Amino acid sequence: MKNPLFLMVVLSLAATAQTHASCITAGRLDSAGRWAPQFKTVRLLDEAGKPLTATSKPELLRVRSAELTEPALLSACEGEKALERGDDAPSSKASVPAVKPGKVMVVGVGFPQLQIGGELVELKVQVTPEQTMMVTR
Repeated sequence: MKNPLFLMVVLSLAATAQTHASCITAGRLDSAGRWAPQFKTVRLLDEAGKPLTATSKPELLRVRSAELTEPALLSACEGEKALERGDDAPSSKASVPAVKPGKVMVVGVGFPQLQIGGELVELKVQVTPEQTMMVTR
């Protein structure tokens, strides 16, 4: 029988070593399902690491990684649910987590519904602590 304290330490170290999954926004699809716009700072890549010129939802599901030319804000993944309307009042500037420029692994693609037609293109990414930074927005 293993020591419970030893098992807790091993599980804690394993959890710390895992990467963190969050989402970034790659662009928006209009109500007809076309890019409107695709963010120029997020380059989509297929399973071979080649640029993917996706123009529809089925093609976007082939994204396996992304190359970022600027930091991308990390957010909670919304998946397919509709986004709620936020406050109209501007909030004060604060530090928020972002992914550093470079290549990130994409483990899923979501399409949260916008209030006024269309959908966001949300990339579920796995990032390590070394790939994250704080930015003020």
